[in-house]
Amino acid sequence: MSVTAELLFNYLRNIFNFTAQEPLDLEKIDDDFVMLGKGLMYFEKGFTEYNEFAKSLARGDLHVTLPPATNEMAAPLKSLHASLKHLTWQSKQVARGDYKQRVDFMGEFASSFNTMIEQLAERQEKLENEIEQSNKYAQAMERSNLLLSNLMYHIPQQIFVVSTDKREVLFFNDLAKAETDQDPSYITKLLGKLPGFDNNDVKSDVEVCFDQENGGRYLLINSYPIEWEKTNAVVFIIRDISDEKKQMKKLEVHAFYDALTGLYNRFYGMLMLNDWLTEEKSFSLVFIDLDNLKFINDKYGHEEGDKYLIKVAKYLADFSDNAIVCRLGGDEYMMLLPGVGQDETNCRMNELQSLINNDEYLHDKDYIYSFSFGIVEVAQDFMQPASVILSIADERMYEHKRARKMNRRTPSN
Repeated sequence: MSVTAELLFNYLRNIFNFTAQEPLDLEKIDDDFVMLGKGLMYFEKGFTEYNEFAKSLARGDLHVTLPPATNEMAAPLKSLHASLKHLTWQSKQVARGDYKQRVDFMGEFASSFNTMIEQLAERQEKLENEIEQSNKYAQAMERSNLLLSNLMYHIPQQIFVVSTDKREVLFFNDLAKAETDQDPSYITKLLGKLPGFDNNDVKSDVEVCFDQENGGRYLLINSYPIEWEKTNAVVFIIRDISDEKKQMKKLEVHAFYDALTGLYNRFYGMLMLNDWLTEEKSFSLVFIDLDNLKFINDKYGHEEGDKYLIKVAKYLADFSDNAIVCRLGGDEYMMLLPGVGQDETNCRMNELQSLINNDEYLHDKDYIYSFSFGIVEVAQDFMQPASVILSIADERMYEHKRARKMNRRTPSN
């Protein structure tokens, strides 16, 4: 092989291997191949720009500087970059409640994305209607009960009147009397929960949680200053709103929780992730992907696969009292760990892996429970958006999954 051929071949090979190299020395090339050498140098410049641009897109960095217009090689990637930026903008609009957004490119993904938006819009409308009806009902009940309290003695609310100077109970109706008969200190304990009572600055429409030792009751207390038999006093009208609280809790469960596992859902997890980034918290994000769920579903049925999802969810929920744990969808989970670094998180995740591998439910099974994970430690000065953090964690999770597969294939010494 001639010197010129060897130089050109090695130069081209280093281009494709991304190997750092000195500029091609054209003086060492035969005159007949100088133009080819210049062409290879031009190709290297365009190829390097293309490759750096492609790697930035793979990381989810949409703020990358675009290759110059003269680089026709990068034109398709520029088109993809523009589409991804528009898709990111559309996703932000959806997160703000704009469910009119639609994606008309990217094939099957567009169909899935549009279907998701339609379902979100339907659920949002349903939840808003339920909340509106619940609020209307609560307001109507409040107005009705207030009217009855002024007209009737035996109304379905507790009413008692307390003097403002001596804190003496001047009057109570049948329901209030029934409460005090069961617990003589009932009114004293209730007044102790009212902010401003000691300063004669009691606020109306105050919610208190009472009788916590017996499961807790939620009471709505309205107070009005009056003159009672020439004595300055406050009338308290108390309504038990425990059932309404339970109903609102059910609506909240539908909005923020995953129905199968009981963990937070993707919507709540992303909401908290963005809040923590805005608040510049220090935390670690763990992206978790279950192993072999498809195998279990296919061989033993989705009921067995659901047990797998639920079992791992319970382990993750017990990971830390301070952790935000959510199911992103399918076999993917996310944990947000405040104030915990990457090394500690990695150690504890490996311990959790061991616990899951040895779950007693698996003693007679021909498979194990396991997962792969990726960790991103987020410092206060971390400037990347949530999408980039998730992308990095996802990439590290796949690296972890590939490494574990390679370890299983490598024979022991």
